[in-house]
Amino acid sequence: MIRFLLDTNAFIALEPFAGHMEPGIGPAATFMRLAMKQRHQVFVHPASGDELAEGKVENRVRQRMAELREFEMLAESHIHSDINTELGPVEDDTNDHRDRRILASLYSNSVTFLVSDDGRLGKRAKRIGIGARVVTLADAVAMLEGYEPTALPPPPHVIKLPTYALNLEDAIFDTIRDDYADFDSWIKKVQSDSENRECFVVLEDDGRYAAIAILKIYENPCGYGLTRPVTKISTFKVAQPFSGNRYGELLLKAVLQSHHDHKAGSAYVEAWDKHQPLVDFLGNFGYFECGRSQRGERVLAKAYEPRDESVGALEYHVRYGPPAVSLNASAFVIRIKNHWHNQLFPECAMSSAVEKGQLAFPDFAGEQIRPWGNVLRKAYLCNASTNRLEPGDIILFYRSGFKTVEVIGVVEETLRTGSAEDVTNMVGGRTVYSADDVERLASHSRQVLVIMFRRDWVLDDPWTLPELQFSSVLNVPPQAVQQVGEAGKQWIHRQLAAR
Repeated sequence: MIRFLLDTNAFIALEPFAGHMEPGIGPAATFMRLAMKQRHQVFVHPASGDELAEGKVENRVRQRMAELREFEMLAESHIHSDINTELGPVEDDTNDHRDRRILASLYSNSVTFLVSDDGRLGKRAKRIGIGARVVTLADAVAMLEGYEPTALPPPPHVIKLPTYALNLEDAIFDTIRDDYADFDSWIKKVQSDSENRECFVVLEDDGRYAAIAILKIYENPCGYGLTRPVTKISTFKVAQPFSGNRYGELLLKAVLQSHHDHKAGSAYVEAWDKHQPLVDFLGNFGYFECGRSQRGERVLAKAYEPRDESVGALEYHVRYGPPAVSLNASAFVIRIKNHWHNQLFPECAMSSAVEKGQLAFPDFAGEQIRPWGNVLRKAYLCNASTNRLEPGDIILFYRSGFKTVEVIGVVEETLRTGSAEDVTNMVGGRTVYSADDVERLASHSRQVLVIMFRRDWVLDDPWTLPELQFSSVLNVPPQAVQQVGEAGKQWIHRQLAAR
């Protein structure tokens, strides 16, 4: 059972006032339906009551307070001194102080996750080490959908479009126009320059754009002193109903692949200060601040060259990948059953129903793909006894039914535990395993080994068992998690360096 805490805005999204539909009401309603069905606990916080009580519309305040009382109220947690030390002084009874009271409940582990679309709150949570446990409404829905034993909706997929084929009347462009008054004249120039542009769209079943990225493949000249050739991410937008890591990582996966395909020396994007969640999100994938644009936007860059080989193995991958693995990284082969391989890496599955150009696939061969199968950061669970994996190490996922390696991963962190709750706290929704799967693995005598990893590369030509044996990577098919010897490791590094 998972314990969720709704922040004030997430609570408001659930409860329309006087027929007014709040932003996020669709995901909020789905979240509550699944949470109740799966018998999770959903709490509100006294700080939300204090904030709502200060409303200026009396009948709205009465309604909100009555609705708040329908939820289970969490007891206050002590605000740990570490929180105040990191976040600094704050005045009592302000919204900042109320945010801190809410974060204190998450920090004290009185709840498993905080559900919030507030980017500022998420940033503060990250500063005190609990950022991974703050999830948006959309991500909370994806997490609970992943626990459903019944048929799931197909995962979202990315479509590559020429810029002239964009539907400029889609609602996603409305907020972009709010940020840039000259958007319509700019997009006309983009459409006429379609040969030097790439456009990726996350498309919903009803044809809406859930997310969009527009790239200028070669930006010349570039005024930020970046290594050439330079790619500019002109637009990177996830629509509000789909906000969160699920769609953002799916879209970014296509963008990073484009950087690699075009051999970019660097890439950059400009973002207003109000888009802090985007800044934080891209920071997780090696984008760093390198100045301000003439309009005052923050400039976030990712430098692929030159490379510093002295940094840690995980930092190397984050800075320069994917794909990128450090020469200092050890290598491991993990045996994975075909079913779980399909769930973790749906892009490897073959299906005649897949449309040409689609970068992530719906269900195939009668299997339902879990929502987190398409993202870059994932979790693999097993009962292997090894404790040798270190951040930045290379993982070769050995697909046992096919006797091939198709996917390369990079270790982020590991945990061994006998607690299913510890697993949930660590991986959140970044797992394709059901709640029953997690309980079963955690109850094993060796406990469960949680491997948080980043998808680095999908091989164009899978490495076969005979090839792996000839190259000293394996002697026999692996049974669980097997470390690769020096000769095999050097072969792996040579193959990956040729990408």
